[in-house]
Amino acid sequence: MIALFKPWITKHCLEDLEIIFEKGCLTEGEYSDRFEEKISEYIGNKNTSLTNSGTSALHLAGILSGIEKGDEVITTAMTCMATNEPFYNMGAKLVFADVDITTGNICPKSIKSKITDKTKAIVVVHWAGQPAEIDEINNIAKEFNLKVIEDAAHALGSSYKGKRIGSHSDFVCFSFQAIKHLTCGDGGALACKSEKDAERARKIRWFGLDRKYKGKSRWDQDIVESGYKYHMNNINAAIGLRNMGYIDTIIGDHMKNRNHYDEYIVNPKITKMRKPDDTVSSSWIYSILTEDRETLKSYLADNEIASDRVHVRNDQYSVFGGKDESLKNLNEFDSKLLNIPVGWWVSEEALNHITSCMNSY
Repeated sequence: MIALFKPWITKHCLEDLEIIFEKGCLTEGEYSDRFEEKISEYIGNKNTSLTNSGTSALHLAGILSGIEKGDEVITTAMTCMATNEPFYNMGAKLVFADVDITTGNICPKSIKSKITDKTKAIVVVHWAGQPAEIDEINNIAKEFNLKVIEDAAHALGSSYKGKRIGSHSDFVCFSFQAIKHLTCGDGGALACKSEKDAERARKIRWFGLDRKYKGKSRWDQDIVESGYKYHMNNINAAIGLRNMGYIDTIIGDHMKNRNHYDEYIVNPKITKMRKPDDTVSSSWIYSILTEDRETLKSYLADNEIASDRVHVRNDQYSVFGGKDESLKNLNEFDSKLLNIPVGWWVSEEALNHITSCMNSY
């Protein structure tokens, strides 16, 4: 079976882990500092803080956005539940906007129609790594004095108008969970537009204390804002730091395989996603739409090719209130969505086999 996901982990990380275990420095420290610097350089934003998960990064972004109980957050239902649960757990009302049927990304026009005097923030997911219409969304946010939070869990290495995802909006959240482009086993990062927000985030992620406090003792500090245990430890950071050495190759292989599908999958039963010229997708997954998804999925399985929806619309979960049937594009996208293997592990032989099967379906 050609896998839909496969984690990339270099064996060289074992060298660092041995040193860490020998020294006993398991928590935040040398390796997390170096990894934080490396990620900041990669995305082009010095105001970046490592976290223990992408979900923690989203929660921090919610806190920094001033989201409180009773506020409304306009978001997309077409995502992992981890995108929306942090804001729901803060007491916010989730207001689901429709998606662009050609990309799966949140629709700016739908966002604008959902804004009320209770709206506090807009949450954007870059579906499959394809950047959303960031400028248009940020212009809407500016007009109504709202914060923009990007969930870039799919989009490490993606670019929008010549600049890597990571500094376009108020907050950008990344995930280094097991099957992402870059894995630490688990982990995440929060990139902030402002240095002030980044400084606050670094305190909140460690109980409200500054771990780099320059006084006589870090315990002399006052805690003025209660925080959480959201920092990344040296173990996860060491894995991520080593894997960063291969990130261009990893993402490059995803892109190469995507380009192959874009060119050679030609089947009227299959609709490929639109990729605007001013964007570059890092193609974490390769999404297609098809009328009879289960038949295609079964056909691919018979040919030893894994496929799946990967994420389902969040409003199908009763905790979020049930399906909003007025979201016409989301209804269609969710009912037709299927993802096929596109990652670095897909060999040329496997790539040709998948393409052939997709065309003969």
